[in-house]
Amino acid sequence: MSTRLGTMSALAVVFLIAAAPDTKAKSGSPITACGQVVTTNAVLTQDLDCPGSGVVVGAAGITIDLTGFTLRGDRSSGHYGIDDQGGFDGVTVENGVLRGFAYGVLAADDADKVTLSNLAISGNVVAGIRIGGDSAMLRSSTVSANSFDGVEIEGTSSRIDASTVSGNGSIGITVAGASASVRASTASGNGASGMFVSGDGSAVKSATASGNGSNGILLQGSSPTIQSSTTSGNVGTGIYVAGDAAVVRGNRAEANGFTGGTSDSTGLGIYAAGYTTAPVGRNVVRGNDDPSECSPAVLC
Repeated sequence: MSTRLGTMSALAVVFLIAAAPDTKAKSGSPITACGQVVTTNAVLTQDLDCPGSGVVVGAAGITIDLTGFTLRGDRSSGHYGIDDQGGFDGVTVENGVLRGFAYGVLAADDADKVTLSNLAISGNVVAGIRIGGDSAMLRSSTVSANSFDGVEIEGTSSRIDASTVSGNGSIGITVAGASASVRASTASGNGASGMFVSGDGSAVKSATASGNGSNGILLQGSSPTIQSSTTSGNVGTGIYVAGDAAVVRGNRAEANGFTGGTSDSTGLGIYAAGYTTAPVGRNVVRGNDDPSECSPAVLC
């Protein structure tokens, strides 16, 4: 295990020790075996090493509480830590570790109002999280060292709060759908962009993107907003906004655009494109590879 991955694993353990609830206070059907189908509120009672999927969702409106334990897969294809391929709505998954599956969490077939909280999701073969459904919520979680994307959400009104997504092989956070938001979250050291948020009315606030292999934060869609966010040391543009009537205000973009650590004078701190109504806002930008820093210049 590399020092980097070892450090992230240690951080995940510290995160869970600090956040794990008192399991004695929990109630629900016990989860005692891999592949168990749950149709009521359920609690994991021990760590499980799974040759197939971990827990299979069998009903809407239930809570799966991992109570600080770990579901660990064998990295084989087609197996998921939490499997909601049935598209059940209103499912909550909380308080534990999901590691070594194809996806840590897979919710498909218009699984609306899926809530994930207080999770550590790492080392999965494809991605940490894949949700296809509206009003998804990810909060207070870490998603790290997954082979491809960290978080993939497709659906309207999705929200990511107070979460850290780092060291994933491709994009850290991908959210596609109108009125999506990312708040108080961090994307760092991912192989491609830190955050890619697309959809009309999307918003990013108080986010941080650093050391990613492409753009720091990319927003796409009509009337996007990014405020009070920081990008630094990303290989591509710090903040890239593609859409009409954008608000780009109170952000910091520093030392972005240096491919391979060298200068080719092309990497901007902030770049806005594809608009008829010009973007508005003022930001702090400095030390980015392209000395013009912002395009249009009014954003600097």
